[in-house]
Amino acid sequence: MPRLLENLPNGTPVLSATEGPLGEVRGVFAIGETRVPECLLIFWNDTKEETLLDAYEVLAISDEGVMLRSAREMYKVLPGYDPYSNPLLKRLT
Repeated sequence: MPRLLENLPNGTPVLSATEGPLGEVRGVFAIGETRVPECLLIFWNDTKEETLLDAYEVLAISDEGVMLRSAREMYKVLPGYDPYSNPLLKRLT
């Protein structure tokens, strides 16, 4: 499994240390012309929705997937993904 955010393939599992599998990565985005990952598009297993998550929330990347720094409850307040809400985002993967 790639160990860099900008190389994560779609479908990479999203995990919590205490809750196990939470969802999967559906994309990695940068702002403008940079290649620095700013956020990940996450599909959540519980709500079947996609949201953008700040790349800072990734604690680690392992062979099992992407480990988040907080429990799922912390991310439930994030709005659903709207591809037209931020035209500066550029998909890396």
